[in-house]
Amino acid sequence: MSYNWIGNYSYFRQRISPDKEAVFDLDNDIKYSFKDLDNRANILANYMIKEMKIQKRERIAYLSRNRIELIDGYYATGKVGAIFVPYNMRLSENELIQLINKETPKVLIFEDVFKEKIEEIKKNCNIEYYVVIRDTVKNQDKLGIEYEDIMKYSDDSPAYCEDLDLEDIHLIIHTGGTTGLPKGAMLSHRAMLFNSMNEIITWGISHHDSAHILLPLFHTGGWNLLTLPLLHAGGRIILNKQFDPKLSLEVIDKEKPTFSFGAATIYRMMTDLPEFEKTDFSSLRWVMAGAAPTPINIMEKFWEKGVRFILGYGMTEAGPNNLSSPAEIMSFEDMREKHASVGRPMYLTRAKIVGDDGNEVKEGEIGELLWSGPQIFSGYWDNEEETKKTLINGWVHSGDMVKKDKDGFYYIVGRKKNMFISGGENVFPAEIENALYNIPEVHEVCVIGVRDDKWGEVGKAIISLKPGMTISKEEIISKLKKQLAGYKVPKYIQFVEEIPKNNVGKIEISTVVKLYGTIDE
Repeated sequence: MSYNWIGNYSYFRQRISPDKEAVFDLDNDIKYSFKDLDNRANILANYMIKEMKIQKRERIAYLSRNRIELIDGYYATGKVGAIFVPYNMRLSENELIQLINKETPKVLIFEDVFKEKIEEIKKNCNIEYYVVIRDTVKNQDKLGIEYEDIMKYSDDSPAYCEDLDLEDIHLIIHTGGTTGLPKGAMLSHRAMLFNSMNEIITWGISHHDSAHILLPLFHTGGWNLLTLPLLHAGGRIILNKQFDPKLSLEVIDKEKPTFSFGAATIYRMMTDLPEFEKTDFSSLRWVMAGAAPTPINIMEKFWEKGVRFILGYGMTEAGPNNLSSPAEIMSFEDMREKHASVGRPMYLTRAKIVGDDGNEVKEGEIGELLWSGPQIFSGYWDNEEETKKTLINGWVHSGDMVKKDKDGFYYIVGRKKNMFISGGENVFPAEIENALYNIPEVHEVCVIGVRDDKWGEVGKAIISLKPGMTISKEEIISKLKKQLAGYKVPKYIQFVEEIPKNNVGKIEISTVVKLYGTIDE
């Protein structure tokens, strides 16, 4: 069924609170109200419709860091009925070219700092319109239509698409996987709206709330944690182009955000700074980490400051966020007890844990986590084969192996594909990594399986130590033997300066395997 309100999100929010601050552009010290956001979206939408002849379902691509123009793009594509496609600017020219030729956007809007990549894209892709966003003075390089000029377009009349359906695709967000070319996950208007509703209800988000957006807006976490839920609820977001841990602490101190979400790496960088001890965290309702295991010593530093630090879990194809601990009704003692848990299912989330036979496992048993609910994706763009593997009878198969305790809290054991078999026993790297993070000297770790003549496969731990700290391999193995069954203890340990990560701070397992996936130490 089609409706004339779908996609016109900026209009309905500004109708409620037109003059309330919605976005604080930290880089340029500019504040935008909800009325400003709707006006900018109308201008861009009308330009797309009248000057570019953009049709429903055509793709509008972006190559940009976090900035107001991306917010314009999200709202404007909703009004037009087009599909918003933010690309990861950290991808190589070759990767971007492959994705663009697969998804065929009609328009590419980009920051001028990426002009070298754009030159290669122009040689290899058939894009009708290029639009350049500049931080510098306009010059004669003719990279494309000037975004600044579009914002001067004379038509700011209300724009909206007459016949959008909730199942129409609004975004293509690329998976944050660590192997191969990213897949384009299609997120419908239904998925985006219900994801916001899921968080607003579960976390009690209101117009009083705010957050400094720490994840990039080409990532599902950048949009759906917490940008769109806050904007839909009338809250406030703080944007800047480049993550800086010192600046983030200053924002907490001065701007008083109520929520913070990021990868464990982000919070490690914050806690390592001397400014951390001086920062006033009293405005924060909670801090949540996702994307990778979080060492308890990082959580302890926040707890000692009276900050509720919890973990959450999700994936691009399912929201993303579907599990979180109920921080505001948990005591600090409870948080410590459940520190390794990624929480319980959120309000609209259906979750089940199944074995290889497809049946649900018993409490405490390990199985694959499956998701369902109105917030899940519609499939992968132009990839029916992968869609059929992942989305089966309305359930998203996560590929993550988990278990659930008696209180309904979930624990990530590891990726199904990263599991290795040692002497006939299933071994999940995440369980070993969590044990390693209990060792004070350990900074970061990645456990992989390597071939072994006797056992088939054995564990190898790639470890970086904290600056100025030392510990021997023998000491590490001795400590692990007190926490884990013998077959789970890595046979090999290799110390490295730094472990490779992707753009959201998640350890890049495929690269780790290429670099260290032998028995050489």
